[in-house]
Amino acid sequence: MKTLQYLIIILVISTYVSLPTAKPFNADTLSAHRLSTQVTIDGVLDEAAWQEAMAITNFKQRNPHEGAKPSQRTHVHVLYDDEALYVGARLYDTAPDSIIARLGRRDQWVDADGFGVFIDPYLDRRSGYFFALNAAGTYFDGILLNDDWDDDSWDGVWKGETRIDEQGWTAEFRIPYSQLRFHQKETYKWGINFRRDIKRHNEEDYLVYTPKNESGFVSRFPVINGIKDIDPSRKVELLPYFRTKAEYLQTSANNPFNDGSRYLPAMGIDFKFGIGNNMTLDATINPDFGQVEVDPAVVNLSDVETYYQEKRPFFIEGSSTFRFGRGGSNSFWGFNWGSPNFFYSRRIGRAPAGSLPDHDYADVPDGTRILGAGKLTGKIGNDWNLGTMHAVTSREYAEIEYAGERSQAEVEPL
Repeated sequence: MKTLQYLIIILVISTYVSLPTAKPFNADTLSAHRLSTQVTIDGVLDEAAWQEAMAITNFKQRNPHEGAKPSQRTHVHVLYDDEALYVGARLYDTAPDSIIARLGRRDQWVDADGFGVFIDPYLDRRSGYFFALNAAGTYFDGILLNDDWDDDSWDGVWKGETRIDEQGWTAEFRIPYSQLRFHQKETYKWGINFRRDIKRHNEEDYLVYTPKNESGFVSRFPVINGIKDIDPSRKVELLPYFRTKAEYLQTSANNPFNDGSRYLPAMGIDFKFGIGNNMTLDATINPDFGQVEVDPAVVNLSDVETYYQEKRPFFIEGSSTFRFGRGGSNSFWGFNWGSPNFFYSRRIGRAPAGSLPDHDYADVPDGTRILGAGKLTGKIGNDWNLGTMHAVTSREYAEIEYAGERSQAEVEPL
């Protein structure tokens, strides 16, 4: 997709109606331990702080035997300091040589043992974040929304390491507060949950799981106490870019606009900063929107268009606000639950669509240039989400030649 072709103004304001939710796990004893010394994220839980923090051990199976005792022991510790939350997991295994550790692309689930952390920093019982590692050290992360749903298009900036040893394996996480949104308070209560996968048994263990005939996930999170005297990170990010593009094509020998080689430089800037503790402004001037992963190859033999996951940072920030309307209290959440797609950002962008007058040769822009765009997303109070996005594109002209005379023709309006 190249560029925007219209002025786009989208405003979304949503609130959650107070509906009966799943009964949260009663775990007032869960607490985080404040760090007094530095922890090295190397996958080895050898610092004294890990031993001083309480061990969270009361996991239960969801699969294959719901509610049963796990086949292997799991001990989890939570630490924090002024800048980040730390999670260390000792994943005991009586057969360490049977641990399945397979590397994969980020966010691409492969058959492997894994461990994940789920966090609800607002404690709104609806939204949050997840961070996970498999035994080979592959990263997984994303956001939680509407209680039961998740989106792995968001890629946070955090650090995690794993290590396999004679007792099983370990996972160590450092999650900066800059990657989380939360209200500033003197003391904090966050929702938290953990998941362990033991692949050779097709086993999924949770601290708190969703029964198979029920719904609700984030609303069931236990509360972790003990976090205090920290501040939400002030988000300020500037990302200027400069690029140049060279084209070498076979063209008509008489084409006055292109002799077969063209050089197309461009520059612009993206920036992001926090407004208060709960709002984030993303803006861009003359954006490139090219800083994305390569889309996987797809052969589509159907009559339905291919949908690609959004990966451009500008559109990912606060994207859950623009994805309201999905979910529902039912036990068939995985059965193709229909949900409206109000805003599909990957469709934004096309070549100019205006028609041309009679011509012998024409030089038409490949895309409509975006002059600028901005998006404000966040939370107002405890129950209201706000999302507003604006963009404007330039008027585009085609250079044409007809009977030896050159002129311009508008092919896309401002």
